[in-house]
Amino acid sequence: MGDNHEELKNLNDIPIDVDVTIEKRSLIFDDDDMEFWPTVVSKTYFWSNQEKNIGQWIQHICSIFRCDSYEAGFSIGKRTFGDIKSIRNTFPKLRKIVISCEPNEQDITSAQNILRAFQPETVHLYSAPLQENLQHTGMRNLKELEIHSPHLNPRIEDLLTMNVERCTILGTQFSLRDLNRFFKLWTKGSNRRLNYLFVHGEGVADWNALMKGLQAGEAIRIQGEQVEREKEHTIQNCYGICGTIKMINIRLVVSVEFTVLN
Repeated sequence: MGDNHEELKNLNDIPIDVDVTIEKRSLIFDDDDMEFWPTVVSKTYFWSNQEKNIGQWIQHICSIFRCDSYEAGFSIGKRTFGDIKSIRNTFPKLRKIVISCEPNEQDITSAQNILRAFQPETVHLYSAPLQENLQHTGMRNLKELEIHSPHLNPRIEDLLTMNVERCTILGTQFSLRDLNRFFKLWTKGSNRRLNYLFVHGEGVADWNALMKGLQAGEAIRIQGEQVEREKEHTIQNCYGICGTIKMINIRLVVSVEFTVLN
């Protein structure tokens, strides 16, 4: 934070002071329950700014706590991340990136620059629209992509071009007809890297619409509260690889989960 508790807007700004919290996560054994329980011990330090800007503080802290992998969360807001080289030189190599931004041109540009700078394994996006220019920027060959976006106008093409291993899209809905098309293309060999997909479906839980034209194994049904809550089918692609399609219907929300079996 800067003067008068104003948010700092770029990596060259100098903060008033720096709060650093260290958390140590471990397991403790409970003699009474004869089980291990997770525990978190945290300690917060308040350091003067020492005339360092935000970028220098990031480098300083990373030089103290040398880790095997790093994660970073970017809440873009009024901040700008316009210099890819500066971003890359400031941060260590990031394994996971979480980006929160608004669906405007400036925020999307900053998100693009962050993704270009690091090429991470895992990306979580909040409120960012899945536009073509963002989709193909630093999001190739991801291990995991998770999107929380009420602004997303989902298209089947977005799913077809995502070369990721695990994909979760929440806050928006795909039509069951489009998902049916996606699964048909998967049986023909598309999306070979995909191991897991979780999305929300549009409308009511219509299993016939989802599975139309797909050769699937016998369905597995799970009943709950006098209503069929889950239903699962197994399909196979042209390479002999099987995957399970599960439809989950809870509280008027239809979810579709696809898991590739090894």
